[in-house]
Amino acid sequence: MTMTAGHTSEVRLRCDVLVIGGGPAATWAACAAASAGARVVLVDKGYCGTSGVAATAGVGHWLVPPDAALRHDAMLSRAKLGGMLSDRDWQARVLDETWRKLSELGGSGYPSARDAAGEAVVRIGQAPQYMHFMRKRVRQLGVTILDHSPALELLRAPGGEVSGARGVRRQLRQSWEVLASAVVLATGGCTWKSKSLGGDVNTGDGQLMAAEVGAQLSGMEFSSFYGIVPRHTSMDKNGYYGFATFTREDGSVIDGDLFGSRAPLLRAACEGQTFAQLDKAAPALRPIMRAAMPNFFMVLDKLRVDPFAERFPIDFVLEGTVRGTGGLHLANTECWTGVPQATQATTPLGR
Repeated sequence: MTMTAGHTSEVRLRCDVLVIGGGPAATWAACAAASAGARVVLVDKGYCGTSGVAATAGVGHWLVPPDAALRHDAMLSRAKLGGMLSDRDWQARVLDETWRKLSELGGSGYPSARDAAGEAVVRIGQAPQYMHFMRKRVRQLGVTILDHSPALELLRAPGGEVSGARGVRRQLRQSWEVLASAVVLATGGCTWKSKSLGGDVNTGDGQLMAAEVGAQLSGMEFSSFYGIVPRHTSMDKNGYYGFATFTREDGSVIDGDLFGSRAPLLRAACEGQTFAQLDKAAPALRPIMRAAMPNFFMVLDKLRVDPFAERFPIDFVLEGTVRGTGGLHLANTECWTGVPQATQATTPLGR
């Protein structure tokens, strides 16, 4: 690393793999590349492991045991929710990779339990602790992390191949430039100004940088998911609303499947104020729910609402593409975007 004196000093690095982003996808990609022996640099516009939707709102993994019947049902259920537009091969690959990778965390020091067969079973608990662990794991593997360092553009070699990126280190008032043989864009989706929890940094800049060098976008037209929030808040963690009864102002129940079509709820919201109450959660389950997702209940506690005993007003926020719908079009199973990558980082620094 070379830095010149003064407030406009530059950080210049060379590596095998540059990862842009700081959430679950970015940290997992950095770990995979570093474990394979690559020299890796990770740059994040925030502080890796604490910024973004995952660290703020929660981490969701599609985790299904390697049982043929269970996975068939899981894939079919997700396909139906997506209008049968899902690619079954990709679904199967995600399930395999998630099950295999999460099992590695137990051996790396992440808290785990043992199942009946004695195998380590990792259960993702609170997102801040999970992301703190992932940051620690990235550093242990020797990855260079540049925090508070948003990427501004991808670099291209004379032949047009992507050969790195450049940006700024906001807190140090420095510019940075990283030459790399491969660039991984893991910047999340786009929820700009939607007010979804943690989504203020998800501005779609990764998609824009990719489009500027010729990558294609795919599926973003299907991103119409609206998250439920207690009125006047941004807390759009929605899993617990599966235990809710939804009602109108007059107390009449709103029909509809929370995890299927939210159209009845949205229609009712257009007609007047809607309410939720988590009255379907068994009393024995309630303390477990509070312990598993304290930030969800912290918001309601501040509103002086007992969500199990009282109904509370709700609103909806557009979550954009943060739930994995839409993004860069992938040209093959290696997650390549179709834009050529440099076999060597040969672009002269400073150009």
